[in-house]
Amino acid sequence: MTSERRRAPGEPPVKQASLFDEAGAVVVASPAEDVSAASAHDADGEARAYAVDPAHNVVLEASAGTGKTSVLVSRYVNLLKAGVDPANILAITFTRKAAAEMRERILGELRTAAERSAFDKARWAELRDRLGEIAISTIDAFCLSLLREFPLEADVDPGFDLADDTDVPRLMRSALDRTLRTLVALARTDADVELVLAQLGIARTRQGLAALLSRRLVAVEALDRFVDRGPRELTAAGVCRQAAYALREAIVPAGGSLASFLADGPAGHPRYELFLREVEALNRVEDSPEAALRGTIERVAAHFLTKEGTARKAGAIPPYAAEHYPPGAAARRHRDALFETAPRVEEAMFVFHRDLNVVLARGIRRMFAVARTQYRQALEERSVLDFSDVLERALGLLRRMDEFSQSRFRLESRYQHVLVDEFQDTSRAQWELVSLLIQAWGEGQGVAASPSIFIVGDRKQSIYRFRDAEVAVLQQASRYIDGLRPGSRARRSIARSFRAVPELQHFVNDLFAEVSQPGRRADDFTYEERDKFPVEAAAAAMDEGPALGVAVADSPEACAAAVADEIARLLQETTVRDKSTGVRRQARPGDIGILFRSRSSHREFERELGARGIPTYVYKGLGFFDADEIKDLTALLRFLADPSSSLRAAAFLRSRIVRLSDTALALLSPDLSAALLSDADPPGLDALDPEDRAVLLQVRGHLPVWLERIDRVTPAELLDQILSDAAYPFELGGSRRRQAWENVKKMRGLVRRIQNRGYATVRRIAAHLLSLSAGDESNAVIEALDAVNLMTVHASKGLEFPVVFVVNL
Repeated sequence: MTSERRRAPGEPPVKQASLFDEAGAVVVASPAEDVSAASAHDADGEARAYAVDPAHNVVLEASAGTGKTSVLVSRYVNLLKAGVDPANILAITFTRKAAAEMRERILGELRTAAERSAFDKARWAELRDRLGEIAISTIDAFCLSLLREFPLEADVDPGFDLADDTDVPRLMRSALDRTLRTLVALARTDADVELVLAQLGIARTRQGLAALLSRRLVAVEALDRFVDRGPRELTAAGVCRQAAYALREAIVPAGGSLASFLADGPAGHPRYELFLREVEALNRVEDSPEAALRGTIERVAAHFLTKEGTARKAGAIPPYAAEHYPPGAAARRHRDALFETAPRVEEAMFVFHRDLNVVLARGIRRMFAVARTQYRQALEERSVLDFSDVLERALGLLRRMDEFSQSRFRLESRYQHVLVDEFQDTSRAQWELVSLLIQAWGEGQGVAASPSIFIVGDRKQSIYRFRDAEVAVLQQASRYIDGLRPGSRARRSIARSFRAVPELQHFVNDLFAEVSQPGRRADDFTYEERDKFPVEAAAAAMDEGPALGVAVADSPEACAAAVADEIARLLQETTVRDKSTGVRRQARPGDIGILFRSRSSHREFERELGARGIPTYVYKGLGFFDADEIKDLTALLRFLADPSSSLRAAAFLRSRIVRLSDTALALLSPDLSAALLSDADPPGLDALDPEDRAVLLQVRGHLPVWLERIDRVTPAELLDQILSDAAYPFELGGSRRRQAWENVKKMRGLVRRIQNRGYATVRRIAAHLLSLSAGDESNAVIEALDAVNLMTVHASKGLEFPVVFVVNL
């Protein structure tokens, strides 16, 4: 286990200049002018100057901590300074939080400018009453606004709603129910669909189709691309026959006979007898059903291949031992022959799986088409769109804009300057949307006289492939934007960090240079000379103590304890530079971030920090349904949904709502439901210790009232009553008290929202919460909480902490 920490920077590097000089004029009016005194003549400074000038189209690569947001804000303000109407500027980022922060920075810069210059004061007076038009939008919000404005052109109901996170799972389940009924019937006449259902089964097919629906904007193209690469005449039966013939030839040893090879085998083991029957079945290919032949091929190949599907090369052949072989040298001869033939078997199986996957993909494509139709119908029946649908419909709208000349004119005359932040997180569909907006600029048909586009991103920070982001889109966009103005070169890069200390920059340069993969696929990670932080130019003073550290332990628990000890030491001994004031102060828990690779590994760290009295906050993507208080409420709702279940009764009794001991559960078992609900005293009651007995009698007294009210009040009201009767808030103690109570409030709000969307019964709410528990529901957000932040690497995107631990590497 390894942990790394980044300490707060020492003296800050050379301060960036204000957007405006003392006279109120824009500091950067052309690439030749300075951005700051330190960057007057270097390439980094020239790139910044070029990027903030609205006269240029720009594709800016900006490494972490280089001030890319400042560059974007500068460019936006320069547009306003130049007299551009804010309604003609489209600025897009990828989170609502980032959009709000960027807007505040723009307004702050405008106010600062107005204080320094009479000219800017006049411009500020013009804009002050139109601040609502200074809008920074997310890509989803922008697409939604397009559909709201042009519903008929986009072929959507003008009164459509956006499906929320309670609608989408319900609608998808309904669509998949109908889809699977259709597919089961279709499998009787479609061999490809029948193969998929036979290979995956109903449950896995359902999971796969749900995953494809959630990524349907890329799934269709990916399936088409895969299927089109394969031979169209392939069938499952034909693939199996060809594989059986190839396998039958592959297992014959060179210079030997199949009969001798088999005779030397471990005939003393029953499993080998089954293997011999399977080999014999390879001689009856024409008479074997396709499904049976497919199983035969896999079982014969398993004798020659490892569990990973690679050829056996040496050692024993499990599960056989020496006593299973004939006496003498038979075992050695059998193994030598097997190791000689195994590579040919591996090759035959590779071809078999490759061709069979083409047939499977063809069937999946057909099944996915049915699922898409059913899901689209489910959305249309309720006049709602989900986020993927919003983007898909917006794309369709812009693709067809030539059919609607008046609407196209409105769009082109409105959006004359486009700025896109965090471009490395952009999918191909999102980039196509932007490119369609600016397409007319390159065709010479646009309304604007001097339109411009600015995109900024860092391909090294592209970590959202699972959300369809493609780092290669950045290169594609650069070539496209260059083509808008022939002869220009839009691409620029900045690498000087204003955030990290020199040691950390050196470490990143060395590490990333080692893992760089130049010359491979376009989306592989590369770290070139232009990407390296120019550490020699850093003017930061050294912080006290080392800037990097490593903690090694033998188990997750020991690693968590070591990290917690180090955090406790830092809080006692270390100072950091305050981000807002620049003054050094004692480190606080909120200055520290712990980053995880996955959602499943934070509990040990939360426990160890809590044991040391250090507060923690589990950030989005980690732990809401894993939190103890949410497990308590879930156990309560699931029990109320089915009081006859002893399994659910056990979870309820062990929750902190009741807090019965394990010893008491054992004495009351196995019929725990009856122990709660029967009129007679449950067996084992007298054997309970006094505290367990008192608790059980108390909850038995409350249960009839709670169960009677299930059909009389809403689930949210019932939940509130039970928490009050059980005095549950008193259970939420310790360093997590505030976070735990906020999570309880969030759960109560979630129940209310679900019941308001039509899930009116406790049983349906409990089932829906169970389905949500597999997702990435975040803990309730607590503003200004001074606590150590626990989060995944993905969730940390865009955040800054003076001290960082990267754990469980």
